Amino acid sequence: HTHFDFVFGSIPNPNQYCSLRGSQIPLPHHPPHLPPNKMNRAKSILVSESAFFTAATASVSDQERQKENNKNRRGGLSRRYSSFDLGCTSGDNEPIIEVAKNFLATACPELLDILKDHSNDKSARDRLVKIGRSINATLRYGQESIERKNRGESALMDIWSPDEEEEYIGTEVDRKLKTDVSLQRLVRECKDLAQILASPTPVKVPTVRYGRTNIQMPIVTLGCMRFQQSWNRGGKPIKKPEQLDKECQDNLVDILRHAIHCGVNHIETALMYGCSEMQIGLALKVLFDEGVCRREDLIIQTKGPISSSTSKSDFKSMIIQQLKTLGLDYIDLFSIHGLNTGDHLEWLFNHGEKGDLIDAVRELKAEGKIRWVGFSTHAPAHVTKRAIETDAFDYLNLHYHFVGSYTASGDGDESAEGNLGNIRLAHEHDMGVFIISPYDKGGRLYTPSHLSRELMAPEMEPMEYASSWLWYHENHCQGDKPAPIHTIVCGAARPSDLDQPVMAALRSVTDKAKEDFGVVSRRINERKERVLGKEWAATWQVGLPNYSQSQKHGFQIGNIVWLYNAIQMYGVLDMAKDRYATLVNNSGKWDPENTFKENVSKIPGFDWMSGCAYDPSYDYSSELKDVPDENKARVLEAMKFVHEWCCPVNSKSMTLEAAAEEKKEEEEDGEKKVVPLEWQAAYDMRPWTAFPERG
Repeated sequence: HTHFDFVFGSIPNPNQYCSLRGSQIPLPHHPPHLPPNKMNRAKSILVSESAFFTAATASVSDQERQKENNKNRRGGLSRRYSSFDLGCTSGDNEPIIEVAKNFLATACPELLDILKDHSNDKSARDRLVKIGRSINATLRYGQESIERKNRGESALMDIWSPDEEEEYIGTEVDRKLKTDVSLQRLVRECKDLAQILASPTPVKVPTVRYGRTNIQMPIVTLGCMRFQQSWNRGGKPIKKPEQLDKECQDNLVDILRHAIHCGVNHIETALMYGCSEMQIGLALKVLFDEGVCRREDLIIQTKGPISSSTSKSDFKSMIIQQLKTLGLDYIDLFSIHGLNTGDHLEWLFNHGEKGDLIDAVRELKAEGKIRWVGFSTHAPAHVTKRAIETDAFDYLNLHYHFVGSYTASGDGDESAEGNLGNIRLAHEHDMGVFIISPYDKGGRLYTPSHLSRELMAPEMEPMEYASSWLWYHENHCQGDKPAPIHTIVCGAARPSDLDQPVMAALRSVTDKAKEDFGVVSRRINERKERVLGKEWAATWQVGLPNYSQSQKHGFQIGNIVWLYNAIQMYGVLDMAKDRYATLVNNSGKWDPENTFKENVSKIPGFDWMSGCAYDPSYDYSSELKDVPDENKARVLEAMKFVHEWCCPVNSKSMTLEAAAEEKKEEEEDGEKKVVPLEWQAAYDMRPWTAFPERG
């Protein structure tokens, strides 16, 4: 654990860390996964051959046997993974906790001891649930894939080629060894977590210069939209401290305390996050009074929305009230929340008699109440580009992930798909770059598909790979223009949600992490060439319109084709369903008789989750006029594929409610599609439902 010598000592020299990030990341020419001498290599790194595999299977089998005995059944078990419910509302957490305890007793007793004595019993249990679920997922895929192979069956949807089937699945002996190596990685993470939790002094995640602000920004940010009690978007809003549930507020304080202990001192919230600002203000007072931190130790960011009816004086008063709610004299970083359309730029810079809204922010900056100004966006790439080119902003928050750019996916050209061009442009303007939602909109990596895990195992979990892809972006991104990324956000609903991002950040400065990243990246690139093909991978987005170029019908064609690519590459069906559901919802409300602006402004939330779904009855010839001829057939195939897998409805005019009803009817008629094992969720790292999602 040599990397902990770096993080548990004095604050790292920013220049030293920048030089580490600036070095070229090696892309070792190993065959992917375990190489030809895989058995020797695997055996050489095991504490004892298959020791962790044996401990894991014994732990799971013991709990499964108890379950069977409770049902008065007898006989041995051939299953090496549990059949317990592993979802975020699971009632089977207790046996999964026992699985983790039994495994840790053999593999990492130091973490088990720390969790037994942990001051927060709920956080200790959360961590055990996550460890147990990770063990279960690792065993499940190994056994099910081998059993399928032994039956002479191939993966559904031709997910693996014959060569990949041999490489990724292998023989039963190969699979056992690979499973053991994956479990060894889990043990390494458990040992690292034990050191973090036991450290008497704060841990220091790496920091980097945040553009022209010159703030030393931690490469992990604490996002504050998952831990508040309510979104205040219905029912009785939470407006006063006495309305708060003690369990929720205590959990929020514990999250902040753990973040600060880990060096994650950038706290990002927003007025639109319900009662988040109020609860943070109360929590900060507790932490300041306890001496956990001082105001100057923290980088606090909040965001405020704008609208056509907002005047400059209204906007200024709103921001001042946000400061009061947070209990602060100043904000380090203030963002325009949701700069998503060209109209939003007009309201900021050319708002007529109401006054330019940007002037309210500039006045507060001159008064010392705001230090730096930025914006967050879900916009099409060309709108974000216009905002950067104003040079009015010091930083920006946007979507950009290894799977795509979320709502901006499909924008751009051959040189820069999605938001890549905007990250390069932000660097030219010396802006800080903050990545929104790498673990949710970047692939739902808290509940990743088996395919995503298999592509990245045994070197990394998907969350670590996604983080590394962003932190190392300047080095691996193609093209002559630099495109550095400074910080990525983790929207924590519980303290343990920060564990994996923090451990990945600490490990990111090591040569081994860079080597592992190179191995996984090469593996992914090889799969991309096989599944998508070189030409398609390089040109799929060329000429595709998203909603702002499809003004009559609002089709989000580029985004839909991106979802096709993401499912084919990574099996992220659940993420694709989430995104496509918003397109179906918009389609049910879009009126071709209205003007483009009328539709965009009248459909609730459209500018945040923009675009309309595929219509099987529509002739797309005019929409695809700029698409290369060699791509047109596959574009149509891709749209049909996404529509059939993500929303099995026959009419784009259906509302989500109607679509859900039709889907239910199809399932009752036995028409439900069989989802390939590789596209199914491997695990769910949410031990319980987050407070704002409880209704």
